[in-house]
Amino acid sequence: MNVSLQTNNFNPQYRKYNNNRQQTFTGIEIPGSSKLLNPVKNLVNAATSKVAEQYTARIYTSKAAEWLAGRTEKLSSVVDHMQVIGSVIISGMYMLRTLQNKELSKDKDGRNTLIINQGLTFGLATASGYFLDSKLDNIWEKFTQKYAARQLNDDKFVNKISDMNKSIIEKAETEFGKPFKKLTKKQKPKLVTALKYLEDNLPSSTVTTRVRGMGVLKKLAVFGTVYRFLGPVAVTPVANWIGNKLAANQKAKKEAANKTAA
Repeated sequence: MNVSLQTNNFNPQYRKYNNNRQQTFTGIEIPGSSKLLNPVKNLVNAATSKVAEQYTARIYTSKAAEWLAGRTEKLSSVVDHMQVIGSVIISGMYMLRTLQNKELSKDKDGRNTLIINQGLTFGLATASGYFLDSKLDNIWEKFTQKYAARQLNDDKFVNKISDMNKSIIEKAETEFGKPFKKLTKKQKPKLVTALKYLEDNLPSSTVTTRVRGMGVLKKLAVFGTVYRFLGPVAVTPVANWIGNKLAANQKAKKEAANKTAA
């Protein structure tokens, strides 16, 4: 569902803000200034600037992003999908090289365990990444709305988005005759987010670019943490157990075959 926003009564302070701001991504500005917070502020600014310059712009204009986005209205999931594709390539190459390594045996300490380990790590980490990313959406959206409100110096920004979404929800509930939570995915209309509001009203402003970059940074952090830390730690014991079981079964079959042949 496309949300059409009326901009004829749009707050003039946004236009003034937009005209007076330099149209570049200079990083997230953390409110306040102190000797304690300055190092953190500088680090976050540098990180978000790099994400915007080296990652966000390229990913939103690449051929791969267009293909992954398909017919969807926005490219919010492309960041996740492209990270998964990268992991598929890395995991696939690792598993193939392991399979082709004749120096490794097929027992519990060899190829089977390594291949199972890598496959399970990829599968569990991918599922966990999508799950955690979706679960953090509401928390991140609240943070983003408050951040945008501060940047725009508009204490009514959050309420505006809330009122729009209430209207959208009420309309959907009236149309389908049931509560919004019980609507199917196809029935549920798209709700207005901070980024959606900014893209419709201030598409070229610095705050819009920053909010977009913040969303990408969040996804990179979630999937990076899961792929590099949580996945391997959680999956390795399971992979070893399965590898041991397979090795034991293969050994039993081989011994049975030898006895039959004898």
